[in-house]
Amino acid sequence: MFKVIVVDDEPVALQHICSIIEKKCPDYEIAATAENGKEGLEKVRLIQPDLLISDVKMPLMSGIDLVSRVKEEFPEILSIIVSGYSEFEYAKAALQSGVCDYILKPVLPSAMKKTIDAVTEKIKKHYYQERNNIIHLLCNGAECEENQIAHYFSYPEYYGAIVRKNGLPRRFSTANSLEIFSDINEIYTVYGRDEMESLYIIPKELLFGKTFEEYITQVADREKSDSNYVTVVYQKNSFTASDIKKYVKELYRELDTISVVGYSQMVDMEYCEEKKIIFEHDSIHYVLNNFEHLLKDQQNDKIKKELSRLFHVWEEEKKPQLWMEYMARQIMYLVRKYNTDAIPLIECETMMEDAFFYADSFTELLENLFDIMFKYIKENDVSSKVDSPEFFQTIKDYLIKHLDENMSLQVICKKFALSQTYLSKLFRKYENQSFNRYLTEMRMEQATRLMKENPDIFVKDVAAMVGYNDQFYFSRIFRSYTGYSPTNYLEKL
Repeated sequence: MFKVIVVDDEPVALQHICSIIEKKCPDYEIAATAENGKEGLEKVRLIQPDLLISDVKMPLMSGIDLVSRVKEEFPEILSIIVSGYSEFEYAKAALQSGVCDYILKPVLPSAMKKTIDAVTEKIKKHYYQERNNIIHLLCNGAECEENQIAHYFSYPEYYGAIVRKNGLPRRFSTANSLEIFSDINEIYTVYGRDEMESLYIIPKELLFGKTFEEYITQVADREKSDSNYVTVVYQKNSFTASDIKKYVKELYRELDTISVVGYSQMVDMEYCEEKKIIFEHDSIHYVLNNFEHLLKDQQNDKIKKELSRLFHVWEEEKKPQLWMEYMARQIMYLVRKYNTDAIPLIECETMMEDAFFYADSFTELLENLFDIMFKYIKENDVSSKVDSPEFFQTIKDYLIKHLDENMSLQVICKKFALSQTYLSKLFRKYENQSFNRYLTEMRMEQATRLMKENPDIFVKDVAAMVGYNDQFYFSRIFRSYTGYSPTNYLEKL
């Protein structure tokens, strides 16, 4: 609930305003009252409410001076001035002092409710922006004051979960990712470091009788229909706002620890022992030493057979993605060491990230890594056939014609008989961005065109016409891309 302080030197008028708020404005609680501006300022400093309602003429400090001081010290606190017709000039001066609105006496319940409802929209927007900012900071390793978290996450208890489609986020080429925030009209806070991820922070009392486990299971099932594998880490027990920082950190750490390429998981943090990714250095040294001998002798076929055998073993052992990334980089270092024609380091890192980001199985990951490791051998064969603006245009034309379908990098690779790493390279070369980012931009541009051509269209229909089964997910992407929710964009049109 939002907190309001009411200031008026007339007890009857003060009680009248408080009574209207209690009966007509269920989103607010009266945090304090005061009989003069000086007392009101002291209570504002102590409580820091969301809204201040003040009479104009009062002893010790006028309402105009009060709201001016409050605006100066707490710019986020909104104010409403109550004035009579004879004090209209005061009301105008108050507006110039940063007051949000004013109400004329005698105060009618309908007028008070209408004014507060208008102010509430501004407060909700401010809370939405601050919650997004807090979540962004927490999820990207920055610090955030606990009193700020407690203020903007005002429900008594919360649940938390991360739903991750396919591999972990890119760490090297983050410019290819689109940060995702929930729509302002969603009752939950949802955040994604990219379009493949959703962190849910959900107030306990908004689950309406469902257990959080039931809710997040439904979310996971829905996500699986659009993805090859899904990793879900959730906290079944509720926690207070002051613990959001702690649990967000734990959820991400667990996600990084357990994520396995091609393997769907749903993990309850309550039953998780503290896990570590274990590197058996003797075993790793043996593997790398063997590869080094094969690379020295340029025995590429034996390298492929040995990698295939090892990947089969690692798949059975369900090695985490971070462990696999470490091994792949060690092997790639050796490949580069013994091949002067190997691809440049920056391109190699980007292709490695794509290999893990897009692969939906260990087999596909191995094929992607083969493409990178032995690229220098077959580069001339492939590039002469498909590395041309004309061929790339055929791929873009296909995407345009099939935007309403469940499109993915894997689908396009099969259609055009290309490897994932090579197709990713084409998008970086000709569009200077990842496949996912390019496809998202195409869909959002098409969505805005559809809305402009038909402003009466339903949001769910627009979502379906550009390839999204989930209207809320579409809204999050649309807002992150345009700065507007689909509903607001249509209203603006």
